[in-house]
Amino acid sequence: VNTVAVIVLVLYGIVLASVGFWASRRVRQARDFYVAGHRLGPGLLAATILAANIGSGTTVGVTGLAYDIGAGAIWWTGSAALGTVVLALTIGPRMWRVARDQECCTVGDYLEFRFSVSLRSTVAGFIWFGSVLILMSQLVAIGYVVQAFSGVQLHYGILGGSAVVLVYYVSGGLWSSAVVNVVQVTLKLIAFPIALLATFRVLGGFGALQAGATTIGPEYLSPLSVGALGIAGYVTVLGTSFVISPGLLQKTFGARDEASVRQGLLLSAFGLACFSTIPVALGMMARSYWAAPLSLSGSGWVLPQMLVDVLPPSIGLLTLAAVVSAELSSADAVLFMLSTSMARDFYQRFWNRDVDDAGLLRAGRIAAFVGLSVSVAIALFIPSILGGLSAFYTILVVVLAVPLIAGLYFPKTDNRAALAAVIASVVTWLLALWVTGEFPGPANLWPSLLGITAGAIACLLVTLRTSLGNR
Repeated sequence: VNTVAVIVLVLYGIVLASVGFWASRRVRQARDFYVAGHRLGPGLLAATILAANIGSGTTVGVTGLAYDIGAGAIWWTGSAALGTVVLALTIGPRMWRVARDQECCTVGDYLEFRFSVSLRSTVAGFIWFGSVLILMSQLVAIGYVVQAFSGVQLHYGILGGSAVVLVYYVSGGLWSSAVVNVVQVTLKLIAFPIALLATFRVLGGFGALQAGATTIGPEYLSPLSVGALGIAGYVTVLGTSFVISPGLLQKTFGARDEASVRQGLLLSAFGLACFSTIPVALGMMARSYWAAPLSLSGSGWVLPQMLVDVLPPSIGLLTLAAVVSAELSSADAVLFMLSTSMARDFYQRFWNRDVDDAGLLRAGRIAAFVGLSVSVAIALFIPSILGGLSAFYTILVVVLAVPLIAGLYFPKTDNRAALAAVIASVVTWLLALWVTGEFPGPANLWPSLLGITAGAIACLLVTLRTSLGNR
């Protein structure tokens, strides 16, 4: 066990928890917890969005993916940045206006306002299930990193990371998370470039980037190596999921005005685009160190193992804290989505409609504890990173894309059309998955594309039938 690493992680966890607890002093009512009291300016919104987007997928996951396939891994993070730009210029500001006028705290609130309670409940159920998967992935990533660097067992890393997130999120919800995210994203933007420069120096610079070409082929160096279909898969599934993500949309609900939404999202997209090349370069250079995986148990170990075997100890410790920050910030973003959905979409809507402000605040905190506990239990038995992320992004796009976009841009879309879209999308997607026999994700584009297309057609047909029937 690396005692120094354990001490650093414990101290850093205490710092984050303390910052969150300090920030929570301004959380006095439910709207402070759910929408940060509408106090997020462009800088704070950009920080909390960017902190959420630089998580296990864009650090541990992409580094491992680049180790496996090379420069083509850039499309994972690149698609996320592209989706954030689209969100900033289209759906984000429009959703913020609706949320302000209708006092929405969750995407479920919007779906009920625009369509019906039944659609809200249906979509919320899928989102809750998918959120558990993605939160599990973030917790597993924390466990991998902590285990590789400190030597402690995987489950200790999962439990420790969960405890830190629980303290600073439960204490103040979106507001305390946003303040903590500033600390986390600052560390990430400092540590990862330093780690990249150190890796270049240790492994031989650009020669290390080309090492994969000798074992895999020249396509290892090309961003186009995943092919047109692969690029389309990343952009369609991952890019779209960042446009309609309930977690990101609900963070924008906390913005103080419409300009803050647009500016904050664009700043976040710019930061993510700049960051995107770093984990790809790290993963490709790892090929010069490990020509074959050998002792590595899957590509999820590549970045954690580089911290131990490649980087100087001091830089390794700094990067370790940054990687843990990445996983924690994404975990709190998912926990935010999970807990607010449970409290608003299920508890308040079906269990206690007359709950007062204090009760709703308490429900959000209890929901966070329950959601995190379920995710921890799954993470301890199914330690997968990109698997959970891929499943979540696919479920999100298939279920939510058509009703959300149609509701915002096509006024004639009614509840029946939206429900038909969800049913058609999910049924077609599941049938296509069964036919292909593949796991859901960006690499398996056709089931998702067929599902979305079927949902759009169903929505259009029902809308046309309703319009003709009303004449």
